[in-house]
Amino acid sequence: MKLRKRLTVDGAAVALVDEDVRLELLAPGRAMFRVQSGVTLTGFVRLYLGFSNQDADQLYFTGYVEKSVTVDAQTQRLMCRELTALLDVHMPIFLRHPTLQDVLAAYAERTGLSFIMGDGVYAAKPVASFAAFGSGHQGMDSLGAVFGIERYVWQQQGDDKVYVGSWDNSRWATRPVTVEERWFSACDANGGKTLPVLPALRPGVLLNGEYVTALQLRGENMVATCEKQFER
Repeated sequence: MKLRKRLTVDGAAVALVDEDVRLELLAPGRAMFRVQSGVTLTGFVRLYLGFSNQDADQLYFTGYVEKSVTVDAQTQRLMCRELTALLDVHMPIFLRHPTLQDVLAAYAERTGLSFIMGDGVYAAKPVASFAAFGSGHQGMDSLGAVFGIERYVWQQQGDDKVYVGSWDNSRWATRPVTVEERWFSACDANGGKTLPVLPALRPGVLLNGEYVTALQLRGENMVATCEKQFER
């Protein structure tokens, strides 16, 4: 069973030399891809992961090229960010008597992002007003307090959509991952554990009873950083 990686840039397949993909809970992920290309590249980036015994690959990273650096005549280094980084700009919003859906619709209109909500009571509850005068990221961070969402999280999923709501209502709450300890090969100073690549593993997932807060993908391995408690 061999790991398979497939990278597309602006919809076209690109030969991948190596990668360093870093995903974080509650923050946009980032990635560096070294690819075979004689020209600078722009556009949306998608990394798919799978195994030789599977028919379909799983979408793992979706973002955009922030910078394309020429390494040599046939190689580019792509510096990329997840789509939710589009919120990291000044994005003031003021709404009267909005529901969570109204606020997310406003951010979707500004960014083109696709949001989905948890099915808690907070989803349809209006508030007196919503005011955010900083970045879109800061506005999204404030939604938990504004709408009274316990264990609040907003996170880009593997399918490009951005989940907003309680962790307890998220897809991660019903899809825990268990890995036998023998598959962990190393542990770093920050508590990160190295294991073979698992395409289903993402920040927010419950791994062996602990919450994944960060992941680094390089080569055939991942480094997963976990916490015992979900703190927001």
